[in-house]
Amino acid sequence: MKLLGVIQDITFDGRLVVRASFAPYPRDRVVDNRNRPLGQVRRVFGPVDSPYVMVDPTGKNSLLGAVGKQVYVEEVKHYGKGKRRDRRD
Repeated sequence: MKLLGVIQDITFDGRLVVRASFAPYPRDRVVDNRNRPLGQVRRVFGPVDSPYVMVDPTGKNSLLGAVGKQVYVEEVKHYGKGKRRDRRD
């Protein structure tokens, strides 16, 4: 697990806004300090040195007590091709 940052706010539609120390990959799994899943990374925005991360929560966790807590990202190797073009293009 790698420390992602601290939960700053909860949006009106129920997503978490995290002030991160680095930019994670989209769809990375976000967990708390007890390794319980909180959600997935949906969007990364803001400044490059300390971006904000939008987390889409999963499960039935109470989000009201989550503001101010540290969250972590599970380290997973990404083996996909990404956004490369075909040889014919």
